[in-house]
Amino acid sequence: MSHRPAFLSARFAVVLLLQFALLFWLVAFDRGRDLRTLLDLTGVIIPLFAIAVVTDRRRDRRIALAIAAAAMLFSGSALSGLRPVGIDAGPLLAVVFSAYATWKMLVGIVRTERVTDDVLAGALATYIMAGLAFAVLYGVITNLRPDAFSNSSGSPTSFPDLVYFSFVTLMTIGFGDVTPTGPFARAFVITEGLFGIMFTTIVMASLVAAYLQQRERETRG
Repeated sequence: MSHRPAFLSARFAVVLLLQFALLFWLVAFDRGRDLRTLLDLTGVIIPLFAIAVVTDRRRDRRIALAIAAAAMLFSGSALSGLRPVGIDAGPLLAVVFSAYATWKMLVGIVRTERVTDDVLAGALATYIMAGLAFAVLYGVITNLRPDAFSNSSGSPTSFPDLVYFSFVTLMTIGFGDVTPTGPFARAFVITEGLFGIMFTTIVMASLVAAYLQQRERETRG
């Protein structure tokens, strides 16, 4: 017997609103904080978003909670001035958790027997979560190697710049004002671009087509 994903419309509406609010805050407002602080803040926030979209299976939820708790522990301690290890463990764990939650969401979406408004909302939440996860990954790379990304203004690349760049890459727009210069940065940018194309042309297109077909059948019936 298959387990149905936890597609609750109210929960996904709240998640989407919080995601959009976080994106707007990161890109438009918060440029006074340093890169490490924003990485730690996002390392706490992303798991809180992602935990709402993980499967209802008990084993999967335990794994998700364990990774999320570790991410929030390391990020929260760093925000308090404590850093148990010399690397950005919190954001790295947030990336791992977001990737895990994204995968479980994709599996749940593919296995669902009926495409509803809730399923479409879950797919959109997954898409946005992936963009945030890549932004945190770029921040970790930049923190380790400051010249991994460059921008047209010549100033150091900030975390809001990386969030903006991540979603520009995910949507395959490519304005060129922020560019990857390091080999690892370029490799992950290519990966994100391919993921964005795959998600919009295969996953979202299939879901929307199925949703419209269902609505048409219901109207005729």
